[in-house]
Amino acid sequence: MAPWGNGNYPTDICVYARCAEWMNQGLVMYRDMFDHKGPLVYLVYWLTSFMGHYGVWLLDIMILFLSLFLIYRMARFFVDSRNALIITSLMACFIQLPFTDEGGPEWLAMPGCIYSCYLLAKRLKDEQYCSLMEILLFSGSVAVCLLTKPNTSACMIPIAFFLVWHLIRHYNLRILGRYAIGVILGVGIVVAPVAIWLAQQGNFNDLIEAYWRFNTSFYGPMTTAKRLTGILNITLVCLVAYYAYAVYAYFTNKRTGAFWWVTVLFFFTVVLNAYLKNGYPHYVFPCVGVFALVLVLAWQQIQSRRALLGVTVALYMLVGIGAFGARVYLRMTPFDTSIDEQTALYINAHTEADDNVMLCDVDDRSRWSSMSPSYSFVYRLWLLIEAKPASPYFYLPPSISPEMRERSWELIAMRRPAFVVCTDDHKKDYIDLGYILDKDLHNDFYILRKP
Repeated sequence: MAPWGNGNYPTDICVYARCAEWMNQGLVMYRDMFDHKGPLVYLVYWLTSFMGHYGVWLLDIMILFLSLFLIYRMARFFVDSRNALIITSLMACFIQLPFTDEGGPEWLAMPGCIYSCYLLAKRLKDEQYCSLMEILLFSGSVAVCLLTKPNTSACMIPIAFFLVWHLIRHYNLRILGRYAIGVILGVGIVVAPVAIWLAQQGNFNDLIEAYWRFNTSFYGPMTTAKRLTGILNITLVCLVAYYAYAVYAYFTNKRTGAFWWVTVLFFFTVVLNAYLKNGYPHYVFPCVGVFALVLVLAWQQIQSRRALLGVTVALYMLVGIGAFGARVYLRMTPFDTSIDEQTALYINAHTEADDNVMLCDVDDRSRWSSMSPSYSFVYRLWLLIEAKPASPYFYLPPSISPEMRERSWELIAMRRPAFVVCTDDHKKDYIDLGYILDKDLHNDFYILRKP
């Protein structure tokens, strides 16, 4: 969390940070705490927690610096240093846009995705084989994506096919051996620490249940309206990228093999990342490398035409200014946090660290008002409460299965949390379990306590 701001963190960031704190208190991820992201997300947040309150923010700085450096290096294959700096600056403006929604697995995957596009750009430029280190880094990037959120590796699939195709065209047994060694080492370096961590925790079966089965079986179908809204949101976010691709496609008079590889890469990556599920802006992070690549390839036509150059720079800068303004509004505009803080202070004063507490799911997670940004009461509250959750489903993810919901109620009934914070929708359920209404909070939230 950054040293400035109003503490209004997005829902997912609250979940990752709280899971890291519970892990420091001895709870086991996936067994004592449920979330449906990959193990590397929680391992990274747990490790950054040892750097203090600003550990995640320092990690963000390193990821951003590395990403922009890779974009600059990719641009240098095709343009001089001055133009490479301009392209990097324009992409820095674009990165502001998905950053308004923060990121988790997508943000962690972004440098690896950009590096993969860097490799493709290098191959398109010089037709040389990849070195052992390049294949190692590429394979490690794939492993990072698979251990955070598998679809973030979308851009790497066409690039892997390109590298295989390039190898087949110029078959060389020695190079094949180099690639095989690089793949084994790259995957192993990333997977081994995660596997050791899971083995020490003894939660591999819980990981399969929470990560694999939930993501492949438990998500319900989205409504058509929600799907269309998500597509519209992402299309608007990616508008400048479509513009850059259109310029590249229009001026590529000879439809070369490179053109078709870039085209497949562009749309394959956008569809598998950006157009899946809810269409949140942070889904665009794994697409940044592809967007930078098409901007780089289109740049020679852009810089030689004054009108195109003006439109391009203006579009990217407007996107950056608008996104930066949205970030400032969401993260620094004052809003009333007194209910969150008073609720947490009250519960912390009447519980011990080992006591159980339950915060009930809220249908409308974001509370809006005309004068303040949206925020999530329940998820921010978890950051402030010191007690442990009564159920691993301390927040109920989208489309949670009936079996998971039933198991959560069984654990709550058995563990009897000291306090429950819920809305009117669930108040009667807890009263039926013998809980007593303790406080009536603002916005139809209630604190109930066990007798």
